[in-house]
Amino acid sequence: MLQFYLIAVAAGLLSGLLQSSVMLPGAGAMILAYIAPLPLFLVGLGMGLQGVAVAVLVVGVLSIPVAGPVYAVVQVLVYGVPIIVLSRQALLSRSDGQGQQHWYPAGNLLLWLSGLAMVGLALTVAALGLFSDGLMAHVHGVIEPFAAQLPLPEQRQMLMSLVDFIPAIFAVSWIVGLIFNGILAQGLLARFGQNLAPSPKMADIRLPAAWIGVLAAAIFLATLEGLIGVVGKTLAAIAIVPYFLLGLGVIHGLVRSWKARWIFLILFYGILLIWPLPALVAGLGFLVAVLRLRRGDNSDNAGDNAEGEE
Repeated sequence: MLQFYLIAVAAGLLSGLLQSSVMLPGAGAMILAYIAPLPLFLVGLGMGLQGVAVAVLVVGVLSIPVAGPVYAVVQVLVYGVPIIVLSRQALLSRSDGQGQQHWYPAGNLLLWLSGLAMVGLALTVAALGLFSDGLMAHVHGVIEPFAAQLPLPEQRQMLMSLVDFIPAIFAVSWIVGLIFNGILAQGLLARFGQNLAPSPKMADIRLPAAWIGVLAAAIFLATLEGLIGVVGKTLAAIAIVPYFLLGLGVIHGLVRSWKARWIFLILFYGILLIWPLPALVAGLGFLVAVLRLRRGDNSDNAGDNAEGEE
């Protein structure tokens, strides 16, 4: 038991140190900060809920002398709580009448992550509205110093024209960062036989019909003016991410039997961020989700009501 807690505390210390590296200069510091959730996911997916809770507590305590209690609370809410929730859900399972174990569906994990991002957006808008001049004033305050450093007026104008999309960019970056670290942690644990749950396949992701309604409502809000429109754009970006992951899963499934699939995937991910490829991948995921719903393909939802096992 002592070893259990020592590993959890060490993971929390490492994660806290990686998060604090964002204060250092250079691009390398940003990379270190980006993988700060990795130790927490390793503990959550390899040791369970108790281990990750201890690690997150250590991150919070370590952050107080580094940057103060407000920063510590933000770090715990932004990274710690979501990782605790995702780790708990990922380890849920149930057995059917034939003794076969069904694990919590990967698609539902994506919905949990997207839902947490939406809750985080709502809390951010409310907090900035209560304790400062609001979301847009805060975003302008963050972007204007960067725009002032650009040499040409056209460049400054172009950057400022993206202000309405900055919250969406941050939200998607947060989601993708957690997904990346979660997948990496699960892969490392599986490689050394320390994973508590099997690794889900991206090609098996299923999304419910209700999520189409969420996306449609967000797109409608995105057409409005002012703060509502900015919130709508951010919600729409968050709602699209599961379809983007589903599209990637479809592509992985298509090339699964190829002998040179790793070469193709390396080249594909190398150009993935070039527009309009991300939109095409998300569109593919949306189309596949609709087609699966039309033919009633819900076979992967067997674990929706799974009960947790330690």
